[in-house]
Amino acid sequence: MTVTTLKATLLLSAFALSAATTAFADPITVYTPQGEERGVWIEAQAEAAGHDIEILSAGGGELFDRILAERANPQADVVLGLIDAAMATLKTEGLFQAHIPSWADGLPAVYRDDADNMVYKFWQTPIVLAYNADVMSAEEAPTSWLDLTKPEYSGRYVVGSTAWQTTKSFLVGILVRFADDEGVISDEGWDFMQDFYDNAIVVDGGDAKTAAYLNGEAVLDLNWFGGVGRQAETVGYNAVMIDTEGGTPFIAEGIAIMAGTDQLDQSKAFVDWFGSPEFMIAYAEEFGQVPVHPDAISGAPEAVQANATLLSPQDINWDAIAPQIDGWMQRIELEIK
Repeated sequence: MTVTTLKATLLLSAFALSAATTAFADPITVYTPQGEERGVWIEAQAEAAGHDIEILSAGGGELFDRILAERANPQADVVLGLIDAAMATLKTEGLFQAHIPSWADGLPAVYRDDADNMVYKFWQTPIVLAYNADVMSAEEAPTSWLDLTKPEYSGRYVVGSTAWQTTKSFLVGILVRFADDEGVISDEGWDFMQDFYDNAIVVDGGDAKTAAYLNGEAVLDLNWFGGVGRQAETVGYNAVMIDTEGGTPFIAEGIAIMAGTDQLDQSKAFVDWFGSPEFMIAYAEEFGQVPVHPDAISGAPEAVQANATLLSPQDINWDAIAPQIDGWMQRIELEIK
């Protein structure tokens, strides 16, 4: 080999090594609804733990649509924080790949994906019915989600966009009470949904929702667990959550690796770290979120452990009804809203 050839070979080898190193050093892209302060905090904790990530945050419905639209050219490496039905649908579309996280052992079966090893759940969130205790007494408050169509609650609660994960979840929680074994909603169910919307303040944006509470119109909050406290703090009132008859929808947020990732090893390492009891305990301490792994619950603050049993869950088979949900939401948009 001549000196010139040797130099060229060394240069090519150096370029290849540099390119490989650069590719390995690229951050993994994480799609999640966990935005604002939570997203910043997750990124900081991940960096401290040696994970280089870049979070793209948007509403759950928007992210779901984006992931489907990018199926031919996926831009995300990891998806986390979408709810049961959304993750189940994306899995059936072939967009995830198998990975059994290191923290899967001990995880209750309802939060595992033993059939496909693709989607594992890391925390749960009740979708809550709460009331403003400054202006409504416990005796005046509804005891069930089905009470909301009563005349005394007309114009006293807000229903947001069906693209919002929270809205979609409580709508599903209502509709499944009227569903048969095939997921077909009875006429009684659709009549109830029409009355539910007729009784509501219907908004499409977060600012409009907050305004309804600020001006005193709305006193009942249909929200995710953490959102109840945030809404009450923003507006300035005392919120009380209702352990409703028939239960409240519980959603569990999952994490999965995209089938098209070119950062597989880094993605696996991030998933193993993110759902670990150690990080879930830290998250619970920071935000009061209830984890699902028993080791994480036992290590969480006492208030979080208490919240884990505060409300009764509604029995919903999310995987079974996932194929029906888009059709239900379309009917609401086209015929009811």
